[in-house]
Order: sequence, then structure tokens, then C-alpha cells
Amino acid sequence: MKVNRHFSLTFVFGFPAIIAAMLFGIIAKNHVEGVRQEISGEFHRVEDVFSRTTKVVTALDYSFSNYYKSTHPLSLDHNKQVIGGLCQIWPIDGLLLAEGKTTDIPSVDIDYMLVGDEMLCTESSDSYRSASEKISLAPILSFLSQLDKYHAGVNFIASQGYVISSPEDFAKGLSKELLSTIKSRPYWQKTANNPEKLTLSGPAYRLDSLRRAMSMTIPVFHKGEHQGMLSVDIDASKLFESASENLAGRIDIIDTTRTLPSDNSVLYREIELEGVASHHAMYYEFDLVAELKNFFIHEKDSLIVAIIVYLFSVTIFFYVNSNIERGYFKELAAKDPMTGLLNRRGLEAFWRSVEHDQLFALTVFDIDDFKSINDTFGHDKGDDVIRYMSRQISNSIRSSDVAARFGGEEFVVYLKGDDRETLIRTLQRVKSAVCSKSADIIPNGFTISGGVCIVETEQSKLNFEEIFKYADEKLYVAKTTGKDRIEF
Repeated sequence: MKVNRHFSLTFVFGFPAIIAAMLFGIIAKNHVEGVRQEISGEFHRVEDVFSRTTKVVTALDYSFSNYYKSTHPLSLDHNKQVIGGLCQIWPIDGLLLAEGKTTDIPSVDIDYMLVGDEMLCTESSDSYRSASEKISLAPILSFLSQLDKYHAGVNFIASQGYVISSPEDFAKGLSKELLSTIKSRPYWQKTANNPEKLTLSGPAYRLDSLRRAMSMTIPVFHKGEHQGMLSVDIDASKLFESASENLAGRIDIIDTTRTLPSDNSVLYREIELEGVASHHAMYYEFDLVAELKNFFIHEKDSLIVAIIVYLFSVTIFFYVNSNIERGYFKELAAKDPMTGLLNRRGLEAFWRSVEHDQLFALTVFDIDDFKSINDTFGHDKGDDVIRYMSRQISNSIRSSDVAARFGGEEFVVYLKGDDRETLIRTLQRVKSAVCSKSADIIPNGFTISGGVCIVETEQSKLNFEEIFKYADEKLYVAKTTGKDRIEF
């Protein structure tokens, strides 16, 4: 038997799956857009660091190009020593305060060192005199090196071969060999080739550590003479390691003249800074497994909602189907499977629920000599007769009336009316409709008999069994007094 469902099982599971898939697609799309925005934000952050660095370098260049000679000999307020063939000079007092100012004013914590060959420590040497002229600017280097957390150091590399560096860690890490080869290094050459611009170099490993650094450099001139090079080092490791925790992949930077991006790189973006000579590009390194893991971690709440929507939808459809199936089986239990009319159980349920009018009739119809029809024409033809009779009865009564089959050839009709005559005419019409065309079903046709119980208002409290028994007795009278008639 085919169950009557409003929704098929394919629809019950398939339609919510489509909705869930659409939600999943929206979640994935929003996640991808969010990742793109995060990456774009990180690119902007890196560019902002470079932009701030250009301002620091430009400010230092202006100061060094327009410096005034110090009024104090270098030896009076600095320590100096020669180690490993190098001269090191650093401030005696790390807290700097201008002369004549009250100690209530906060002093500047300075951290710098000058490094050069041994002649730098000789007061009569050219390098000493040059350094003496510029040493008043060293505290500015110290101050500016602390302005940005990504700046690893600020350096002035003089043409005379000495270095002013802040903080002093870089200078301390220089050896005589390294100092002698600074001018041959790529960032020096690149800077020399761009006298009117700043130059972005790197990333490369620092001389004093295994951390990657980038340099923003500019050559310094005074009265047309080349004085050296200013350099602000950027801690590239720190800059790119501090990328957003919402990203699964890695953001990195390359010098496009020396390196190609990895095969997994996406969102390739060249760096363009005004007044800066650069051949660099940033990119995002994509890892599918990491991205999927990151997606499920960050979108777990939205995915849980999508799953809940799916399960809820399936539950709703199952609930609707179960109600429909329950109604279907309830209806099936109340109906005669051959004719589709109510069976006895269905009519009794109707009787309990209906509000009876002032006048109604319960009629029991029976096919005359039905056994003979079965014996003569066979049970299949007998079934045709029963189905025919059910159709004729249904077509002859109103929608507010009810017809039922009580098994075999017995039918029951419930009619409402305004008066007895109307009910009688209606029942006669039903009998005529059945008998008049019965010859279309079997040769010579067939007749029916009926027994009627017409109930007035004062009798409406009688129960179904009593009224049915009364109508059935009337049918017996009709059967025993000639058949083919209705007994009222």
C-alpha cells in the first residue's frame, strides 16, 4: 500500500540540504571576504610602517644635511675604547638633559654608539673631527629608533668609515671585517644609485642576529659633498610575524629583482611608496588544509546554526508528514477501501462529531438479490455493482449529507432536511438514480430496498445504535414485502 505523504523522503532530506548548502556557501563567501579584508588590512599595516619609516629617514636626512658643529669636544662627555682594532665611543651618561634645565624635566634615555677604526679614537684624526661635528645628532637617532616598535635600529654610516648606531647592539656586533665591507654591500650600492630618493632594501638577515631585517636608506650630502648614508632598519621578522591571528597563511615580502614568490602565493601586491625606490611585493601564502581548519574554527558558530537549520527543517517536514500520514491512516480506518465511502467506524465517528439539525434521516439501503448477482455474473461484477451504487448515491446527495458502506451490499445514508417531504423526495431520488441505470452494469439491471428512520428534534438524543436498528428493521419490512421499495 502506498502511503499518502505531503513531502517525499527525497524532499524531506534534499530541500533542507539545499538550504543548508546555500547557508554554507554564504558563510564560506563571507569568510573568504573576511580573509581578504584581513590580508588587505595587513598589507596596509605594513605599508604604514614603511610610510612612517620614510618620515623618520627624511627627518634625519634634513638634520644631518643641516647640522651645526657641536660646541663640546667629543672626549669630554663620551667614553671611548679600542677593542679588536675598532674604536668604540658611547655616552657617559645614558640620561640626557640640556644644560641649565631643572631636573624636574624628564630626561631622554639615550642609547647609541660610534664605531670606526682605531683612528676614530685619536682626536687629531679626520674621522674624529667629522664624528665630533655630528655627535650632537646622535641623541636624535636614539630617540627616533624608539618611536616605532618595528624599528630595529637607526644608523649613520659615514664615508670616513665610522658608524653611529642606535641602539648600540648593532654597533657592538660589528667586526673590523664587517665594517670594512659595508660600502660594498647591496644596500649601500642601491642607496648610492638613488641619490634623490629613499631606497628600500631587503629582506636580509641582520649582521648581528638571525632575524630578518629591511632597511630604508638615503644618502646624506652637506654642501654638495657626500657625507655617508642614513639607515633605519625594520625588523621584518617581527613585522610579518605579528600578522592577524585570524589568518591561517603567512604574509611575506620579497625583492622582485632577486626572488620569486612561492607557488602558493596569492593576492600579490607590489609596494609603491612616494619618493622611495623599491622593487618589492607582498603576498599571502595559501595553504588549503590550514585554511579549511581556520574556516571551521572561526565559523563554527555559523556552521552550527546551519546544521541546526537543516535538522530543524528536516524535523518540521517529518512532523508535517507524520501528521498527514496519521490523518491518512485515520481516514483509511474510517473508509471503505472499495468505494471510498465511510465504513461503520467512520460513520459512528461522524455521528459523534456532527451537530444534528431539527430534522434528519438515517436510511439503510440494500441491493436486492445480491447473492444471485454474484452467483450469476461473478464476484467481480458484484464488485462493479457495489462501486456503481456508491457513485450514484454520492452524486445524488448534498455535500452536507453522508453516505457509508457497512459491508457487503448494505449502504447507509444520513440526510439533513427542513421537512419530512423533502427528505422523502431526496431518498426516492437516490433510489431512482441507482435503479434507473443499473442495466448499464448488469443485464436487466437490479433494484434496491431501503429502511428509513426520520428523527425529529425531540428524538435527537437517541444514540446511533438505536436509530440504526430502527432503520434496519424498516429495511427488513421492505425486503419482506416485495423489495424494490423504501419503507418509511
